[in-house]
Amino acid sequence: SLSVASLLPPPIPRILFVLSSQGHDPTEVVAVWSYLTKEEGWNVHFATEAGEPAKADAKLMERGLFRTVLGAKNSIVEGWYEMAGSREGLAVNKGGWILQIMVIHHWHLTPQPACHAEKLICELCEDAIYLPGGHDKSMIPYFFSKPLHVGLVNYIPSCVRRTSSITSDGQNSTGPIAKPQHVMAAICRGVLPLAFSQYPADYPDPTHAGKSVLHNLETSTLPMWMESVAWGVSQVWRMGEYYRTYEFIADIRWQVKKVLDDPVNQYKGGPLGSGSFTHTDPTYHYISARYPGDAKDLAIGIAKEIRVAR
Repeated sequence: SLSVASLLPPPIPRILFVLSSQGHDPTEVVAVWSYLTKEEGWNVHFATEAGEPAKADAKLMERGLFRTVLGAKNSIVEGWYEMAGSREGLAVNKGGWILQIMVIHHWHLTPQPACHAEKLICELCEDAIYLPGGHDKSMIPYFFSKPLHVGLVNYIPSCVRRTSSITSDGQNSTGPIAKPQHVMAAICRGVLPLAFSQYPADYPDPTHAGKSVLHNLETSTLPMWMESVAWGVSQVWRMGEYYRTYEFIADIRWQVKKVLDDPVNQYKGGPLGSGSFTHTDPTYHYISARYPGDAKDLAIGIAKEIRVAR
């Protein structure tokens, strides 16, 4: 006989955007939020480190020639204010992203008790976690946040596919997944928190111990040539090191490739052009992209992965 639960529609997917408290790229946030909430009708929620409202990179939002050339489009700026004024808004609970990533039943309505960072995130009701990027130096604490790293280390095991083979439309080739899994997504410099998240040295699986959570995944991130072009164009406005997040490292790609077991085959740089590109890992429900221009297709890919993972 059918149970009552089997007759109910599946719950609406929930996606958690983990944001820097300031400096993130508005296009990488708004384009994905807009597709998931308006096209799919799904729920998006937000988390920052200390629970404060997130602020986008002001240089990319302000009117002027710079915004026209390298900043956010008018539709993105309008979408930003719409998003900030939505029911969820950009304000999150005091308690920060560790609380929001690790516990999580209706955190946007009822604050949850604090939990230890070691707690596994398998109980998470969020279907996906999304890590947007940004190139302003105010993003650096986000990249290097130890609590965030712990949360991501605990989350990534719940993204393993039930089969290592996926078809061209993103479906599992050997049938349905045994139980719901979760999805990880990142774009541009949003890949850096994953690259810097390391499994503990005493991790139960020795193949992962002491390594980055990306060590065995295929991933994209901002290519060196894109970073160099953006920096060069920004010099017209004498913006110095603005597009170089680290003064001593001009290549974000290098930060990601160095943690991969086989960087030649695992790093996916995409085409030498601005056409949209995303990459989906064959063994994990993990999808990544290079720069803001990829954000819409990344959102579509996130939706596909959530459907498969469920």
